[in-house]
Amino acid sequence: MMRSHFICLIVVSMMIMLLDMPSQSYAASEPVCTYRNSEDETIFIKYLPLLKRGQDYVDFGKDGKCLKRAICTDTFKTIVEDCSTQKITCNNKDRHTGVFPACCIKCH
Repeated sequence: MMRSHFICLIVVSMMIMLLDMPSQSYAASEPVCTYRNSEDETIFIKYLPLLKRGQDYVDFGKDGKCLKRAICTDTFKTIVEDCSTQKITCNNKDRHTGVFPACCIKCH
């Protein structure tokens, strides 16, 4: 009798743990943005609703300078900012916080 209660308790505990785990299909269906980087890889970027901001991805070239930055919006569209459109110089580089766009140039 005691053994059957113990087995029943284990089975119920396992069922509760399985119900609490997110399913694979739910995790895979979570909306994300995509970006194709300079090495032809697909990068997945999330929007973080609790923070009300999207993740970003900085695409670095082989020389160590960055080329572009991709940002995921709240509508799950990818915004791409190109280094060529940034007005960054070695003189004003320190005025920018974060990696991008300061990584667009190399200063000695």
